[in-house]
Amino acid sequence: MKKILTIGLLALLVGVNALPASAALQASAAGEVKTLRIYNWSDYIYEPEEEDEAPSIIDQFIAKKRAEGVTVEVVYDTYATNEDMYNIMKLGKASYDLIAPSDYMIQKMAAENMLEEFDYDPLTQTYPDIPNYSTYASPYLKDVYDDINVSQYAVGYMWGTLGIVYNPNIDDGLGGTTTDDQMLEDLKSWAALWDPKYKGKVSIKDSMRDTYLIGLIHVHTEEIENLQAQYAAETISKEQFKAGMATLLNDTSPETIEKVSIALKELKENIYGLEVDSGKNDIVTGKIMMNTAWSGDAVYAMDIAEEEEGVELYYSIPEEGANIWFDGWVMPKGADKELAAEFLDFVSNPEIAALNMNYIGYTSFIAGQDILSLVHDWYDAEDGGVTVDLSYFFAGTITEDPLDPLTSPLITTDLIGRQFTAQYPTEDEITRCVIMQNFDQETNNQIVEMWADFKASRMSTWMIVVIVVLGVGLGALVAFQIVRRQKSQRHARKRVAHK
Repeated sequence: MKKILTIGLLALLVGVNALPASAALQASAAGEVKTLRIYNWSDYIYEPEEEDEAPSIIDQFIAKKRAEGVTVEVVYDTYATNEDMYNIMKLGKASYDLIAPSDYMIQKMAAENMLEEFDYDPLTQTYPDIPNYSTYASPYLKDVYDDINVSQYAVGYMWGTLGIVYNPNIDDGLGGTTTDDQMLEDLKSWAALWDPKYKGKVSIKDSMRDTYLIGLIHVHTEEIENLQAQYAAETISKEQFKAGMATLLNDTSPETIEKVSIALKELKENIYGLEVDSGKNDIVTGKIMMNTAWSGDAVYAMDIAEEEEGVELYYSIPEEGANIWFDGWVMPKGADKELAAEFLDFVSNPEIAALNMNYIGYTSFIAGQDILSLVHDWYDAEDGGVTVDLSYFFAGTITEDPLDPLTSPLITTDLIGRQFTAQYPTEDEITRCVIMQNFDQETNNQIVEMWADFKASRMSTWMIVVIVVLGVGLGALVAFQIVRRQKSQRHARKRVAHK
């Protein structure tokens, strides 16, 4: 998808902060038009869906620059996967000023000298050319991000975790449902994916890196439990615990790859299938009971299930640990660094970040009062609930007012283990999570070979039937998905009534 937004068009679309059309033309005539080239994930930046909604973030940025007397054109392209983007950039088939890859791909591109560096002060964790980001990006996430040594190459955009979204509701025999307490207990562990009692009711991501990590957790469970016991007994520090977890969950020794291969083939015998985007709908419709999910997709599934089916889904970050991921903005070699920094400063304004987060559904790297107000709006319980302290995320980016509860990082919510947990896990949960490291080419080839063998291994007859049926109904499914997504993006982040 490509859009080229010109000043002439925006003079008709944007009223706020815009100059008169004649002034815009004079500005264009007086100086060179600047072009900002952005390459981003699909559906990963705010765009209005109704005429009365705020202009898109791209439109607002162009209007802001126009009000400053600068004529800017934006070329905006999208990609579907990190690998698709990487191949395009590696082959030199396109030129961009900003791209938003995931953490492991940022490491890869930096290692291959594909990126420009930001003006970055590691002592203060600030970017002089991006003051809004320096002020409002969560200091806690900056620290986590620094662990992979790419802060000079990237600023954070969205973040989240990998977990399991699941449906613990069972028929109570009286025309209603009750909660399966055993399933709540089972889903504290990734072992539930292998549990025979859930056979045919599990789907996992068709994602080599994510599924390999789940396999690593499975084969390293004993070592992980030992590490956690040492950390709980305070015989190792938090830093030592995190380093140990990172080593285990990025293990690529030949012996470990073989163990993971065996574990994943065992898992394949227990699952409904692999999926990329259909899992969140399959769990809503009841085809499956659990699905490995990125936190943003988990929130989407939980919201839709509640709004359309009256079903309460849950989200688990299993106790063994999981992945914490980031998508960050980077500047490829040859980028217009000044214009790129101006755009990043704009999207790091908490007001703009809140608009973006409300549309996308994932959690913004930006903190600040506008984001905190949004969290209060979404999650404060009307009655009851548990009080959670989000100081770890917002500290240093807000000013508390004792007369205004909306400025407090204390959130009282009834959505622990559900939407709230998916958006803002606890510090303890984050400590157990690791960032995926970039694999060198030789290692990556070994993992790719293992993954290809896993996907090519014996497929059950019922799975073949499912694939055929899905192929026949693909057109209808795509149409349905478009309608559902349009609805969810406007309503999914509005708080709905809870039982």
